[in-house]
Amino acid sequence: MSADPARPEARGPVLRFELLGPVRVCRDGAELDLGFPQQRALLALLLAHEGRPVPTGELLDLLWPGQPPASALNVVRRYIGALRRLLEPELPPRAPGRRLLRRPGGYLLDVTPDEVDLLRFRELTRQGVRAAVTGRAETAALRFTDALAQWRGPVAMGVAAAAREHVRFTDVCRELLRTARLAGDAALLSGRTAQVLPALRRATALDPLDEPLHARLILSLAACGLQAEALTAYEDVRRRLAAELGTTPGAELAARTRACCARTWAG
Repeated sequence: MSADPARPEARGPVLRFELLGPVRVCRDGAELDLGFPQQRALLALLLAHEGRPVPTGELLDLLWPGQPPASALNVVRRYIGALRRLLEPELPPRAPGRRLLRRPGGYLLDVTPDEVDLLRFRELTRQGVRAAVTGRAETAALRFTDALAQWRGPVAMGVAAAAREHVRFTDVCRELLRTARLAGDAALLSGRTAQVLPALRRATALDPLDEPLHARLILSLAACGLQAEALTAYEDVRRRLAAELGTTPGAELAARTRACCARTWAG
């Protein structure tokens, strides 16, 4: 009987890919050397596409914003070949492999959801959303917290700063912030605010001007009895909004956080 290609033993060694923090690949538990920064960036973009083909033009734009050199296509092919050999070192020369595949107009990294932190994050977030819309706030908070546990630092860390501004990576950052806001809501409803505080702190550091996110952090701090930190967080965002945008906190942020802190202190 032929092996099922979806089964781990049919796919060869166990690979784990990480994008939600430093870009890393582990093969049977050992971290691989991803080579040149441009090669690392190319792998990161393939991961961010979640198993969909990446057009060659997008790879060129990532590596050479503006005008790519005449040799750009050959350089991309070399990077692809090096990554293919890295992921499947047992491949014979010029063999296409089963991981990094050529597709019309681009390339595809063939991965399963359990192999990639981004895919695990998205699945756990979907589970959290389903729990939230059916009124299961505690389950939602747990799923969102598990999703955010996949997040280990700045997205695509180790890739050049200019490349990390690519829309695929900034979209992932927005996903993280959205899940953090959802986690804050579910935690406030279920009383599990202590579990989401680390993720909310990291999320507000990622986007210091996101008022709805700050509101959830401040409300969660107050709910945990950390009134002084809640007030400090409010004053910090108020000063930042004034310094960077010339604005004051919106009515919702000001009213909800001050009222919540006042109720907590009064109790």
